[in-house]
Amino acid sequence: MINITIHRGANQIGGCITEIATTKAKIIIDLGSNLPGNRVKELTVEQVTQITADADAIFYTHYHGDHIGLFHLVPNDIPQYIGKGALEVIKCKYDTLSKHIDTKEEQNTINHMRTYFANEPIQIKDIRITPYFCSHSAFDAYMFKIETEGKVILHTGDFRNHGYLGKGLDRILKYYIGQIDLLITEGTMLGRTQEKVLHEMDILSNTIKVLKRHKYVYALCSSTDLERLASFKEACKLTHRVFCCDHFLSSILDIFTKYTKSSIFNFSNKFLLNQYNEPKVREFLMKRGFLIPVRSSQIERIKKLINTYNDAPPYLIYSMWQGYHNGQEEHLNPQIIAMRELFNGRIYDGTIDGFHTSGHADLKTLRDVCIRTNPHTGIIFIHKDSNSSIEALHLPTRIHLIRANTIRDNFTIRIY
Repeated sequence: MINITIHRGANQIGGCITEIATTKAKIIIDLGSNLPGNRVKELTVEQVTQITADADAIFYTHYHGDHIGLFHLVPNDIPQYIGKGALEVIKCKYDTLSKHIDTKEEQNTINHMRTYFANEPIQIKDIRITPYFCSHSAFDAYMFKIETEGKVILHTGDFRNHGYLGKGLDRILKYYIGQIDLLITEGTMLGRTQEKVLHEMDILSNTIKVLKRHKYVYALCSSTDLERLASFKEACKLTHRVFCCDHFLSSILDIFTKYTKSSIFNFSNKFLLNQYNEPKVREFLMKRGFLIPVRSSQIERIKKLINTYNDAPPYLIYSMWQGYHNGQEEHLNPQIIAMRELFNGRIYDGTIDGFHTSGHADLKTLRDVCIRTNPHTGIIFIHKDSNSSIEALHLPTRIHLIRANTIRDNFTIRIY
C-alpha cells in the first residue's frame, strides 16, 4: 500500500507539503511556507517535526518560499535535496539577507543540503524519484516522477508551457513520463480563468517597443525569474539600451549564466550600476538610456536614480501580480504601492498592458498534461484556491478526480 498525504496545498495556493510513503520509505515533496497575506497560521517547529518524522528525504521542486520556506525547521538528520543551480540561488539570497538580519539557522541548513540532477534517478529505499526540468518563474525548477511498488506517480510542482523553456514539456511527457497511475499537479490558474496568459516572447516584444519610446525604464519584477530577466536583457540588446543591475542581481545573473546554455540566458554583458552618480557613468547612461530591474525594497535608491537621470521622464514596467497593489487588503504590499507612486502614472501595467504573465500552467496546458499522462488511478490538484473550478478543464469522464480521502488501486490518499 502506498500512502499519499497532502498535508497542505489542496485548498490554498502555496505552502505545499506532499508526503509519499510505503512500509519501507517516506519522502516529502516541498515544505513550503504560506504566501504573504495568507490568514492561516503558519506551522510551528513542532508541527514540522511531526510531519517530517521518520522521513528518509525531502525533495524541493524549486526555491520559491511557498515550496521551500520551512526548510530550516527540518531536523538535521533528514537529507534535503534541491537542484544544484537552485541551491546556489538560495545561498546567494541568504548571504545577502545575512547583512541585515540573522540567518545563521537558514545558512547552516543550506550548507548541508544535497543536490539532484535532471534525468538522474535517486533511490530512497524502495522509492525511485527522478527529476525532470520544467519551465517556471523560478530558475532550475523540476517535476518528479516517483516509482514504487509497481506504480508511477508524477508530481508536477509548478510548471508552465508559455516560457522560453516550455517547449521541453511535450518531449518530457512523451519520452520520459508516459502513462502514469497518479498525477499530483498544480492548479493555480483554475481560480484565475479570466487572467490573460502571454508567452514570454510577447513580453520581450512589448518591452522593445517601450525602450524605443523611452530613455529611462525601471522594471519591478522578481530578481530570480530567469525568463523574465532574459526578456528584459534581450530587449536592451536589440534596442541598444543598457541593461543595469545592482550587486545582488548581478550575483544571481552570474548563476543563471553559469548553468544555462542558450545565448538568451547569457547575462555577461550586464552593467553593474554601482557609482550611478559618477560623471563617466552618468555620461554613458544619459547617452544610451537604460532598463533597470528593481525590487520593492529599493525605493530610496530609485528616488536617487530618478533625481540623477532627470533629463527624460522615468517609466515603470510593472511585471508582477496585480493583486499586490489593487487586490484584497491582505495581499496589498505597501512597498509596491509606494514604488508605483514614484512614477505618477507612467506605468506599463502587468498583465493589463502585456508585461507580466503567470509562472503557472494555463488551463489548456493543464488539460493537455492530464490527458496525455492519462492517470489510471486519478488526479489530485494542489496549489489551488478552495473555490477553484476543476470542471473548467472539461476533462474526459474516464479520468478520476480525487478530492477527498480515499483508498483506491493500492493507494491510501489523505487530503487535508
